[in-house]
Amino acid sequence: MHLPPSFSPRATTLAILALCAGAAPALRAQQQPAAQLAPVDIRSPAEHGDRYLPASATTGLKIDAPLRDVPQTVNVVTREVIRDQGARSVQDVMKNVPGVGLAVGDGQRDALVIRGFTALSDILLDGVRDDAQYFRDLYNIDRIEVVKGPAAVLYGRGSSGGVVNLVTRKPGFAPSAEVGATVGSYGLKRGDVAINRPVGDTLALRLDAAAEDSDSYRRGAYIHGKAISPSLLWKDGAQSLLLQYNYQEQRRSIDFGVPGYRGRPAGVPISTTYGAANPLALDHANSTIQSSTARYELRLADETAFANTLRYYDYALDRRHTRVGAVQDTLAVPTVALLRGSVQRSEHGWFDQSELTHTLRQGDTSHKLLVGAEFSQQQKYQEVNNASPNSPVYAYRTPLFAPVGRDLPFAVPTASAQSPTAGLSTQTTRALYAQALSSWTPTVKTLVGLRYDRFGQTYDDRLPANADLHRTDGNVSPRAGVVWQPTQAQSYYASVTQSYQPSGEAQPLVANNAGLKPERSRNLEIGAKLDLLDGAASFTAALFQLTRSDVKYTDPVTNTLVNVGEQQSRGLELGFAGQVQPGWQVLAGYAYTDAMVTRALGTTTAPFASATPTPIQGKTLAQTPRHTASLWTLKSLDAWLPGVQVGGGLTFRGANYAAIDNAVRLPSFATVDLAAYWRPAPRGVHLALNLKNVFDRRYYLAANNDLGILPGAPRTVELSARYAF
Repeated sequence: MHLPPSFSPRATTLAILALCAGAAPALRAQQQPAAQLAPVDIRSPAEHGDRYLPASATTGLKIDAPLRDVPQTVNVVTREVIRDQGARSVQDVMKNVPGVGLAVGDGQRDALVIRGFTALSDILLDGVRDDAQYFRDLYNIDRIEVVKGPAAVLYGRGSSGGVVNLVTRKPGFAPSAEVGATVGSYGLKRGDVAINRPVGDTLALRLDAAAEDSDSYRRGAYIHGKAISPSLLWKDGAQSLLLQYNYQEQRRSIDFGVPGYRGRPAGVPISTTYGAANPLALDHANSTIQSSTARYELRLADETAFANTLRYYDYALDRRHTRVGAVQDTLAVPTVALLRGSVQRSEHGWFDQSELTHTLRQGDTSHKLLVGAEFSQQQKYQEVNNASPNSPVYAYRTPLFAPVGRDLPFAVPTASAQSPTAGLSTQTTRALYAQALSSWTPTVKTLVGLRYDRFGQTYDDRLPANADLHRTDGNVSPRAGVVWQPTQAQSYYASVTQSYQPSGEAQPLVANNAGLKPERSRNLEIGAKLDLLDGAASFTAALFQLTRSDVKYTDPVTNTLVNVGEQQSRGLELGFAGQVQPGWQVLAGYAYTDAMVTRALGTTTAPFASATPTPIQGKTLAQTPRHTASLWTLKSLDAWLPGVQVGGGLTFRGANYAAIDNAVRLPSFATVDLAAYWRPAPRGVHLALNLKNVFDRRYYLAANNDLGILPGAPRTVELSARYAF
């Protein structure tokens, strides 16, 4: 399986670097001598643990602006929180963000549900779409920003519930270096390195790298991963050039979890898996992702700047799996049917974003203007095969409560297989957008934005019996908000945002959806953002109503998909972050989310022998707990034990459904984590001990559907040592 002939990833990477390196001196010669970039901060890094409250974020407005000026909910989890909690995955971080549900993601990718709606394709890396299907390592991540509600005005298609932006660590002119090692329960072994070095007054280099080799509390599960990211920053006068390369390789077992049974997850030990006896060879999701990014910035005048970001990426996946296909729950000894299948993916693409910002001042008013253009093309080859229904491996059955793993044979089948697919999707984006953040009086600000996308899709079907497909959508995504700030410490806002979700947004076009118009999402929100304790902490509150319309459902009369449905999510979100007193940091959040199918056609039937069809309308959206809450705190004990800090947290997730049929309910749970740190100075040796799920609570963390529910980790212990110099 290969993509059609095209430029190679390595050649394109070199071309990007050469192009940017050659363009920088030419642009430098054209600069105005009077224009200067903002001063570079070369102070020593802040002491660990004093940055739980970020002053600003870039994802909400695509400009660096105070969070109080953004008329939308924005949650930020800083690197300090990530390190203090011992988080290594996006899933680990999301427990700090209220209103976010978790999905298993077929055991091969990060999968989130924000305000009731999937965000599978709504993950960004430094503001550029990163929708390849893999688990992201946090080794080079500085912070994670989550914008709630539609964000198509800045980022294009998708984002019903919001977007998640991973912001990488960049080279700087303050030298730093650290190496770390972590060991823990279930064979956890991990090492990482981060080195930042200035080279003269205009050049800085950075290298981040990590490697992990670990087992799991799940039988036969494992992770073997490695990642490296070199980067270079050139700054001279009014311009800068940032070059980054990111490579991540993972060899890991694929884990669909356990099936449901009689309305709950099957009551088997949490180590129980339903797959091959030899998962290393037969049940795996091996992926490689690499990307090259060049960002050029030029300050044209004191109030005007230009930036261009160019990225090329390449991704490959080899997935072989054994999974539960159905549950026979009417027998005295219930059984499950195990199915064999494979997914092969190979994709590459490029993105180019150009943006011009200008601040216009007229008397007492000011307008921060942003005008941008985005062009991209992605080519995604996917080949999906499942064992033929006539094959003896199609429905190997094993007892539900005492499964026997079997190394089922599997050969790539032909058209006699169950629903085979093989084809190349090409997605192109051509977009223009504009935004204005205006200050009309000392207390009143407005935000308006508009984006036009022309999103084209083609599907080149490689199976001879099927026809090729194509469609092009033109979409307008508006945004409007007003902010009232009666004092420097208070900010109240109201906003409306809208986005669109085209057919084939995350998967290839298919015959029954290629002719259907995009679905639409609209978010109405009011909220407050208050600075507390002289600005050392912040409290946020938001009420929202998010409606997704033109949802596709099958007409039971014509047996065709039609745009007739509606789903709606309503809720309240509260957040607190910052320092309650010197040396005492707190991060807390709560969300109430009521997400339902408000209009639909037809019925749905759960994958159990005893199941009967039930109407879709009125169902609760999947993987959406009505209540989620989290608390994490870090306290310095310097007054009694110099260099010692202690931390702890509580995570609560309410009951939620594994699938839209609402047949299996995941029970609510609360877990407690504790931690202790020894950091006598910013430089030198640092030690950390993390105890996770201290009370060894049994719980179910996430679901893919009724047949794939992932048990959470039992009590684990992790010890980290780090040397900073």
